[in-house]
Amino acid sequence: MSSQGGGSVRALIIESWIMYGVGILFFILRIYSRYKRLKFHAQVEDYLMFLAIVFYTAFVVTNIEITNYGSTLYEPGQFETFTAYDIKQRVLGSKIEFASEHCQVCTVYCLKACMLLVYFRITSNLKQHPWVKLCAVYTALGWLATELTLVLNCHPVSGYWTLPPPQRECATYLRFEIVQAVFNISSDIAILVVVLPMLFRTRMPWRTKLPILVVFSMGFVVILCAILSKIFTFRNIYDTSYQFWYLREASIGVWVTNAPFVWSLARSTLGFLESTTKPTKTTPQYTLSAPGVSTNWVRSGTETRSSRALIRMYDIERIGGSEESMTEMNERTEVPYTSTTSIDNSEPSASEWGGPSHRSGSSRDQEGQIWKTTEIIIEKR
Repeated sequence: MSSQGGGSVRALIIESWIMYGVGILFFILRIYSRYKRLKFHAQVEDYLMFLAIVFYTAFVVTNIEITNYGSTLYEPGQFETFTAYDIKQRVLGSKIEFASEHCQVCTVYCLKACMLLVYFRITSNLKQHPWVKLCAVYTALGWLATELTLVLNCHPVSGYWTLPPPQRECATYLRFEIVQAVFNISSDIAILVVVLPMLFRTRMPWRTKLPILVVFSMGFVVILCAILSKIFTFRNIYDTSYQFWYLREASIGVWVTNAPFVWSLARSTLGFLESTTKPTKTTPQYTLSAPGVSTNWVRSGTETRSSRALIRMYDIERIGGSEESMTEMNERTEVPYTSTTSIDNSEPSASEWGGPSHRSGSSRDQEGQIWKTTEIIIEKR
């Protein structure tokens, strides 16, 4: 194997099983975290993640096996030196390579689908929601275009494992590599672009923001791996370093996709981490006007709707607006106001702050009370 960006067969085997082991550990921790939260009521992304792990396992195995058999890609003049046994081995290796390409593509796109489903939920009341939908459609089309290119790139499909190959494309996969690079890299960037503005606009404690930054930085590493795999391929079609970068892209993708659930489990298990995702006490700014009274409520907190959405991503116990998540918000303050009160409607509703949205039949509700899960500072002018 080439040493440019890669290494020996032994190095590939060692790196494969180490990265695969970490990925499976993350997956097991995710399952346990989801079981604690939902018991046996799994959601769509959980099934998609299971499917991604199946493809990931098949990819790791086939990616290693390619090195044992070779493929239909060989340098000019090399075919004349092949024995009948060499041809038989390379035909088998070419079939494994064809399966490996499918498994790698399906692994990566299943992981993208899992992340998009999470983003779909956390942006349900945010302006980024339509963009998440658009990104999901683009990603689905990218997967379809990549798979169709892989199947239709060589005529007939059996040409992929025929020696000598009927067409050069059957050995080089060049058109497929181009289509895969375009849709894979662009969809990864699109997913980050949709969510990154939320991170940049949020103001939250660094202990809360740091885990989010770590996961986003790993997302950039996934993109870098995808780019490097194509650089080595396009620079030298005979360079097998792409196998290392395929492995790194798929493995880090598994880590990134499962990281929020692993973080949620760690936060609920390790007491010193719990405070990193607790909601920040905030003071919304309202202006109340009543005859002869001027009262100003000053916003001193730093939490925004975007920050709460990102925090929910790393605190999976609260996704879905369950009663359990509502009771965790234990800061509740009631503030009276008169019928002439003017309220800034741009602020989140009571339910978004974690408190009850209404209290039907309550005397306080009839008398005109504001119930907020927040700490209020009142200053008189």
